[in-house]
Amino acid sequence: MKHALLVLSLVLLSAPLARALPVEEQMRFADGIYLRGLHETAVGEYLALLRDHPEGGHVPAALYRTGECYRQMGNPTGAERFYKRVAAEFPDSEQARRAQLRRAEMAIAAGRPEEAAALLEPLPQEPPDSEIAAAASYYLGLSRWKSGDRDAAVATYSRLLQVQGQSPYAAYAALDLAEIHAGEKGNDAQMTAWFEKAAAVAGTPSAKAEALFRWGEWAYRREQYQQAADILQALLVELPEEPRARDARLAAAWSLYYLERTPEALAVADQVAGTAGDAETAAAGLYLRANCLRRLNRDGEALADYQAIVSNHSTTAFAQRAAYEIMATHFKRGEYERTLVAAPAEPDRAQAADILWMRAESERALERTELARSRYETLVQQFPKSPHAAPALLRLGELAREAGRLEEAAALFRRVAEDYPKNDAVNEALMAAALARARAGDARGALADWEALLARKLDAETAAESRMQMALAQMELKQNKEALATLEALLEEHPGGKLTARAHYWRGVLLSGKDQWAEAERALRACLAAAPDVQTAALARLRLAVALQRQDRLDEAADQIEPLLDEPARVAENPALIEWVARRRFDQGEYKRSAETARALAVHAQEASWRQIGWHWAGAALGRLGEESAAMECHEKAVAEQADTREGAESQLLLAGLELKAGRHDRAAERFAAAAEAATREEALDLRARAYFGLGETAEAAGQLDRAARHFMSVAVLFDDPEWTPHSLYRAGRLFGELGRPEQQAGIWQELRARYPDSRFVRQISQETP
Repeated sequence: MKHALLVLSLVLLSAPLARALPVEEQMRFADGIYLRGLHETAVGEYLALLRDHPEGGHVPAALYRTGECYRQMGNPTGAERFYKRVAAEFPDSEQARRAQLRRAEMAIAAGRPEEAAALLEPLPQEPPDSEIAAAASYYLGLSRWKSGDRDAAVATYSRLLQVQGQSPYAAYAALDLAEIHAGEKGNDAQMTAWFEKAAAVAGTPSAKAEALFRWGEWAYRREQYQQAADILQALLVELPEEPRARDARLAAAWSLYYLERTPEALAVADQVAGTAGDAETAAAGLYLRANCLRRLNRDGEALADYQAIVSNHSTTAFAQRAAYEIMATHFKRGEYERTLVAAPAEPDRAQAADILWMRAESERALERTELARSRYETLVQQFPKSPHAAPALLRLGELAREAGRLEEAAALFRRVAEDYPKNDAVNEALMAAALARARAGDARGALADWEALLARKLDAETAAESRMQMALAQMELKQNKEALATLEALLEEHPGGKLTARAHYWRGVLLSGKDQWAEAERALRACLAAAPDVQTAALARLRLAVALQRQDRLDEAADQIEPLLDEPARVAENPALIEWVARRRFDQGEYKRSAETARALAVHAQEASWRQIGWHWAGAALGRLGEESAAMECHEKAVAEQADTREGAESQLLLAGLELKAGRHDRAAERFAAAAEAATREEALDLRARAYFGLGETAEAAGQLDRAARHFMSVAVLFDDPEWTPHSLYRAGRLFGELGRPEQQAGIWQELRARYPDSRFVRQISQETP
């Protein structure tokens, strides 16, 4: 009953001030923002709608579109959360099926095809011609293919072509079937049928261009030049603006060339050479154009094209041989552009490995990463016994690491140690492999690499770093006992080294995890005594503060935290500890230190609730110091934060009291109402009662006695607060007396005597009543 009355009072008091749109308009507004591509704004509107109206027919669509917003914003985790909610809470809705489809798409993109298949299999397949059914069938086939279940993928795609053959997804299924069977012999008719299907039902120009391109490329690779020429020319004529049209020109030109349709081949080769986006394509166009010109007996023009290839595209597959020594000289002098210009297209076998290495290093120095990677790979594959092979593997690992392909990088680094165990680069490679695995989250693999490295002969600095990283990998694997032993070995083998502070810090972390607080304290103090870097020192102080708290040495704990107040990141990461220090200093009467701590929390905290708490305590401390203006400024900032904390309500009450004292009744009423609205949690009901009481005081001061009595009675009816309820009954009775309602006054005071017989207000009315 009490809860029901509280909810009712919230509705009554907040309804006149509500600014929210009706649910239908709020949904339309959010949809309008979403359709305009303002996804960050739209997600806020949908979330507000779901918060304000958690039930109704709009909820499935709002949940789904919230997920869509997060997906468009590049936040798959947020999208997944709302897609799951749609499926769980509204399993029969269309949005649930679309959400499951989106989840499957994301799972496939993230390399989790089995998960995608599990999501797609339960999706309803009726009606069979629906967009969702077609999409689900296609992605189910794709997930099975990517899972390695080729037969299941073929069966799924085939069923899609049979049941939903006119869907745009049928085009993708047909292309995938063609790719699956591309290596088979004797299936030309079937391959042609798939490509024809893909081109016929493609839903977009780009999809049709892709189908024609793949069809033409397949025919070209099969040396079916007439078919390739017809298909690729159709692509060039029908869809000239599509990127695949540009990609198709070279194969189209070669097909025409092999069909001896030389003038047509020359025209297309001209386009390739004139619009190429990279050196390889430009050289290919020039080379083909030169061949066409020569066939047409235009030898001078052909020669000019060949010379252009040699001069301008020396690193392509079409370049002429150049002098090895010229190239080597440019390389040694760091003239990488000239090195590449002089590079031979077909070097002597004895020089091929050296030339590949110089070309790769030159491309890398010029930041042409893909070309460099290709050269390194060729060197390793074709010349595995060359002195350059191990360094090339190391370079490939570095390039993969720079591109964020950490697992690939680690495997390449490890290959250096396995394939070339006597090479000087092995130690460097093992360390790089371990670090890459650690960054990729493969702690077990990293641990194996560190163990392999520590088994080799190492200098002191490398050995210490390896032990440190090994301990971190062991901690990641929850091998805390082993990690502690590794750290202790590091400290024993390398006392006073660069890693001493970090080793002590991690020992403190591990000992804290075992609740060995005294030992943890000693380790953390040893860390601070070893001149750690700024970050390690900050982390050690935080850990030390916790260890001291657990030993009930609270003042010492606070002393450790205060030096971190000038580090915004540390304050933001540990708001609860900062608040604890501010409160403790306040309770100790150290108001200046409390204010400084609270202000740091208010300024640097990331969450509005913590900022509100910080501003409140800063204002409270400054008020105790007599700095009223600064205190009020802090309280104003507290209530301005979009948060719902007890401290925010307390600041609002304080400001309301000042407005009342100054006679600004309207503003006082607004602030008391805001405080009541903010104090909705069970633990803040005393503040809500105080706010209603303040509304009564304000109305009484404004001469609105009826309203004042009503507000005082709302406290008496809605709350059983030992301070404010008896006071409210007393004030209401006084007002009823002034209003000439003695019966109501008598009833109210009788209630006061019955509910709070020991209240000072009972004694007061006894003195006032004859």
